Amino acid sequence: MNEWIVGIDLGTTNSELAVVLDGEVKVLPVHGNPIMPSCVGFDPAGKLLVGQVAKNQWVAAPESTVISIKRKMGENVRIDLGDRSFSPEEISSFILRELKQEGEKQLGKPISKAVITVPAYFNETQRKATQTAGMLAGLEVVRILNEPTAAALAYDADKTENQTLLVYDLGGGTFDVSVVVVESGVVEVKASHGDTHLGGDDFDQLLIDHTVSEFRKIHNRELVLSPQVHHRLKTILERAKCRLSDEPYVIVREEYIDGKNHLEMEITREAYERMITPLLEKTLGCVHQALNDAKFTPRDIHKVMLVGGATRTPLVHQLLQERLRLEPRFEIHPDLVVAMGAAIQASVLGGEKRHSILVDITPHTLSTAALGAYYGWERMICVPIIPRNTALPVNKAEIFYTLFDNQKRVQVQVYQGEGPLPEDNFLVGEFMVDGLSEVPSGNPVVLHLELDLNGMLKTTATEKNTGLSKSVAMDLRGKNIINFEEARKNVDDVLHASLSNSSPFPPKGERDEEPDGSSQELVSAAKDLRKRAEILLTKNISSEDAQEINHSLHQSVQAIAERNWAELGKINNSLSDLLFYLED
Repeated sequence: MNEWIVGIDLGTTNSELAVVLDGEVKVLPVHGNPIMPSCVGFDPAGKLLVGQVAKNQWVAAPESTVISIKRKMGENVRIDLGDRSFSPEEISSFILRELKQEGEKQLGKPISKAVITVPAYFNETQRKATQTAGMLAGLEVVRILNEPTAAALAYDADKTENQTLLVYDLGGGTFDVSVVVVESGVVEVKASHGDTHLGGDDFDQLLIDHTVSEFRKIHNRELVLSPQVHHRLKTILERAKCRLSDEPYVIVREEYIDGKNHLEMEITREAYERMITPLLEKTLGCVHQALNDAKFTPRDIHKVMLVGGATRTPLVHQLLQERLRLEPRFEIHPDLVVAMGAAIQASVLGGEKRHSILVDITPHTLSTAALGAYYGWERMICVPIIPRNTALPVNKAEIFYTLFDNQKRVQVQVYQGEGPLPEDNFLVGEFMVDGLSEVPSGNPVVLHLELDLNGMLKTTATEKNTGLSKSVAMDLRGKNIINFEEARKNVDDVLHASLSNSSPFPPKGERDEEPDGSSQELVSAAKDLRKRAEILLTKNISSEDAQEINHSLHQSVQAIAERNWAELGKINNSLSDLLFYLED
């Protein structure tokens, strides 16, 4: 391989890093596990937490922790953590940097380039945001790869038979479906469809809504969903959801859920399936659309591949089998297959020869604005030039005509999307062509679109009679909606503070005076206990124990800030007993 490139699945719920070593795809462990929660937070001292350790404090400190940031990628929003705010790109960069650093530990060499996967139906702003997050993490993003495409690549890695696959990818926050043809070593995506706001998180919210309703019936009072209560509910209901995949019912219990009343209720698999059926029907509508776009019927599909953790839901299997007359299969671990496919594509881009050739598609139509008829009225409409699901790379051209006599200039606008009107779609870019011939209206102008594998669109407008032309390159990955330099400084400040063990969020009331000798011993003991606690928080301990540890750490920081040495001594003793019990 000429250069080292890794594959990364930046997921809503979990993220993974994979690489091709000695011809084999390896998922590299992060903090000892192949799957790292896509969770970012700050501990009470302001230290950056990423992965499982961040998720462990999520219930106790939701205001200092964020999950499912992928759902906000491409949005112009800020997320408050502690006393600072971050863009989705900045938070995602912490996840990518953690994967990068852990991968470097495993490989013993630096990682500077990556293929990062996204949902096939991500728009270009979301794709650009993902690329920006990679750059903030110190990575050159050499390819943004569609998740179902990556899964198909991983499946085909060691297979030679020709077949048509339907890749059904239902993750924590997004859904995608792709129709893929594997033929003579060529992996060709025929069609994709999906919903970037449909996934396991929505199943969890339905369970939360159901629980709030049941609590009202049982206690005749509303359950106020403060951040802490919401996160406690989400945690226990996620566990219940997983158990319902194997059990007909579960009992959900949580003491003093509102400070006064206990929560105790039964949830049956039947009731849960009634809740999520409308959402699963939406995914089946996407399946139907993808099959139509590919001009296939269910009988043309040889295998249904399941990707994403939410596909473990038994009802997913049942509905797909009923509609497609095929039993869905987990050919590869559903949580790892996308990262593995990204690693395969990364190895190819790095110079390794493999028998598979990838033929991907553009998931959205590219069009231009022109005057036309719309329900009997003349107005600006979008005229498709490159239809969605067209194989890449692609070159297409259409001819248009000037509207006025002696028209000297035309404005070219390129849109992305399926809407009939410009305002329904995403404006990719625009430019003017000046110096046209002074001739009667109807002067032909040819618009040529050339789209490559990396999302770069070359647009050329040419006056047919004279050859006068103008070309503009447009990056379909869009423009940054954040100031990159400001974002980089914000990220660097946090990383510097974490590396230097100083807090980017100084505790209020912190004093400059040094503690005396006995106080120094207490502070030193508190630091040692913190280190032991942080190690435990990376392990598989219960959420209740993690909550108690984080609460004690928060009290410890507060006691040091207030120079309350008597209270710090009590906290140290209590935390020491708890850690001794858990470490045993």
